[in-house]
Amino acid sequence: MKKFLTIITTAVFIISCGKETKSKTESLPGTEDLHSEETSDVTQQEIDQALGEVFNDQIEMEIDESVFVVDNGSNRVNEEMTAGIMKMLAPQPYLEFKKKLEAEPENQNGMTSLGIEEVELGDKKVLVQKSMTVDEVGDKMIMMMHAFPAGNKTIMISSFFMQEEESKYLPLIEKSVVSARLRIE
Repeated sequence: MKKFLTIITTAVFIISCGKETKSKTESLPGTEDLHSEETSDVTQQEIDQALGEVFNDQIEMEIDESVFVVDNGSNRVNEEMTAGIMKMLAPQPYLEFKKKLEAEPENQNGMTSLGIEEVELGDKKVLVQKSMTVDEVGDKMIMMMHAFPAGNKTIMISSFFMQEEESKYLPLIEKSVVSARLRIE
């Protein structure tokens, strides 16, 4: 589950709507009063709105609820919490999202990149990022992110599972990816 949170953190970093810049001016003691000035390109309200857009329920998809039995709102995990799937909506257009993802360092946050490629799943062209991490006891966990265009935004389906269970979970995850779409309101 800890590694799943790393995926979430990485995804939020990728799709963040701006960067916060702070500057601080100080003087030597006794020469002037200490002045601190902070400027920000992004307000807290904008950050909250961006996170709300990412984790809201605008995406519908089929999930095998007999396998992913624990419902945590925007994500579902198996009973043992060794596999999970999560849906997110990135505010960037697909091509911009793809460029950001491809520009990331290959290995970061304790994860080893196993590649990024575009594949055809069903009738969708999907960007797939596959990474691996090793937990405290030496078990290898696979992290996957599937992304595809949804109008001027990008649907992201993040998932994780133990490496030895890839043949069990990957087909279920890919079925969810193929079925994912924006809700029609």
